[in-house]
Amino acid sequence: MKYKNPYYRKRRNTFPLEVSCGNCKTPVVIYAKGSKGNLIKLQLPRIIASEVNLEENEGNLFCSNCREELARKGTYDNNVTYWIIRGKVNSKRLNNY
Repeated sequence: MKYKNPYYRKRRNTFPLEVSCGNCKTPVVIYAKGSKGNLIKLQLPRIIASEVNLEENEGNLFCSNCREELARKGTYDNNVTYWIIRGKVNSKRLNNY
């Protein structure tokens, strides 16, 4: 991953999740997921690292390789949040990160 997120805050009971593009399988984000449910949104304070510079990214989240739109930008609980478009991403749990 190219960029470490300066807004990342450690949370209890989370595990790292590698989110990749569903089209070309390129890793896009490493995210700290908190529960067992499906991945619906990516909150900015929980993103550990990413391929895209999130400080300069003003719009939606795109794949750095194939330019496929993966998520739309919005807000949730006064945090910047990327709402995932269903079926556009793959996720894999990382054990040693």
